[in-house]
Amino acid sequence: MSRTMFQAILGAALAFGGTGAAPRDVPRTYALDGAPTPAESATVRAVLGRYFGREWSDFETSAGRQVTFTVGHADLDGDGRADLLIHLNDDKFGYCSSHGCQGLAIMATKEGYAQKPLNLAFFYETLTVLPAIQNGMHDLRYDDSLHVFHWNGTEYR
Repeated sequence: MSRTMFQAILGAALAFGGTGAAPRDVPRTYALDGAPTPAESATVRAVLGRYFGREWSDFETSAGRQVTFTVGHADLDGDGRADLLIHLNDDKFGYCSSHGCQGLAIMATKEGYAQKPLNLAFFYETLTVLPAIQNGMHDLRYDDSLHVFHWNGTEYR
């Protein structure tokens, strides 16, 4: 086994609470259909409100309601903190297409959460966190796609 392969397996095991071998639940699939807690909702709304800017606030003003989203949790970077995985499921907000709705991740930090989200792919329901790690982040797959998204250091491709 190569050193790189061993590091990837060990990294995946540690990211998911293992102690040396890849846990049996990797790859792990998340259905992003959970309702956020009030604290998570406040974090997501603050981060995405800044990220989308006037588009977010103008929509909420004109629609007379808040943008809706669901959440999931996964440690994408193996730091032991659960990152917030967001699925914008409000088709009236405009981030849904024939490929599903926009996904985003808000990375957990020592201080709380990052101030800027990471863009993920458009998808329908599920995100699979794979054991392989590229540039410090787990690879991802969405829904039933065969395409694997790799972190290139700045974004998933």
